[in-house]
Amino acid sequence: MRNPVSPDPVNARPRPGGIAGGAALRFSDFLTLPNLVSLGRIAGMSLAVFLYAIGYPVAFLLLGLASCLSDHLDGYLARRLGMSTALGALLDQTADSYTISLAMLWLITAGGAPQWMLAVFLLREFWVAAVRRYAAHAGVEIPSRFVGKLATAVIYWGLFLSAVTVVWPLPQSWHRFLSFVGRAGIFVGLGLSCWAAVRYSRSAARTAA
Repeated sequence: MRNPVSPDPVNARPRPGGIAGGAALRFSDFLTLPNLVSLGRIAGMSLAVFLYAIGYPVAFLLLGLASCLSDHLDGYLARRLGMSTALGALLDQTADSYTISLAMLWLITAGGAPQWMLAVFLLREFWVAAVRRYAAHAGVEIPSRFVGKLATAVIYWGLFLSAVTVVWPLPQSWHRFLSFVGRAGIFVGLGLSCWAAVRYSRSAARTAA
């Protein structure tokens, strides 16, 4: 039974939504199938940009497409296999932030997107990271919301369509159409992600009340 005067930090139960503590992180924790998918997205996007730099644009597009398609695969596998962990959620968020940031940076240098898009995305990511850390100090985990997941998916596909217009030779009409749809997708995704950040901030504020 928990002692109300001298709580045991290892055995104490967190409140609903709380972060369990006391378990040591092991290397094998990274080797679960969902976590390998998250790590694979990070490695895949890094390899994709490298392949583009050395002259393999088609391989770049294919790996970029794989990142889009595997966006929610890690979370799905974690729920399906009963492997949902705090580490898995962190790796999923890290993979999203890294791959989108790298893809946006590539798109900007290739002339396919304005610089302010990356600035807005990074500001949002740093803000949400700070909010989550603040909540974690209060012993509460802020779960991802559907609007945040939707925003990530929309940004991914906007980036992919924009990349197609940069890499693939297209008729002018198709180039203009896909460029418009791609940029619009990134813009809408950024708007949704900022709205998700507002909701995360409200959740964090309620933990301090």
